[in-house]
Amino acid sequence: MGIGTFLRRLHADTRGSALIETAFIAPVLIMMSLGGVEVANMVKRQHELQNAAAKAAEIMMAAHPEDEAALSTVMQQLAATIQADTGLTTTAIGAAIEPDETKNDVGYVMTRYRCGNATNFKKANTGCTDSPNAQRFVVFLLRDRYTPVWTDYGLGDNVQFRVEKTVQIG
Repeated sequence: MGIGTFLRRLHADTRGSALIETAFIAPVLIMMSLGGVEVANMVKRQHELQNAAAKAAEIMMAAHPEDEAALSTVMQQLAATIQADTGLTTTAIGAAIEPDETKNDVGYVMTRYRCGNATNFKKANTGCTDSPNAQRFVVFLLRDRYTPVWTDYGLGDNVQFRVEKTVQIG
């Protein structure tokens, strides 16, 4: 058998082509599947945080605390509910303390004030003497961090979640 005949038979032989094509495509398909699972996990966590904040807001609207002591009790209960639903270390910090925006995996339940038609919140009901429309709000702030598996390979970074829900109380 000559070299020409051998090369023609080798060129016509397709028995291993499916295996070779699979070897090229399989890693790409596996990586795409794993990426889809990671994206689904991130969406799931965002949904969990939003649901916990919405649930806390609904409870707050239904509670109608009569005084500061009742409000403090409800806020402590809401912090415990958020912590149970999300696994975040959640504290009720009231009106005097600012949340630590550098921490992750935490939740805060706090009261804030808005003077008249102002767009920003204040820690305390001070500086609202010129506006008789000072309103009090309860703010739920949830901060979480998710580390996708691809960061282990130097791709991308952690995903930071920040969910904030505000409820006006009368």
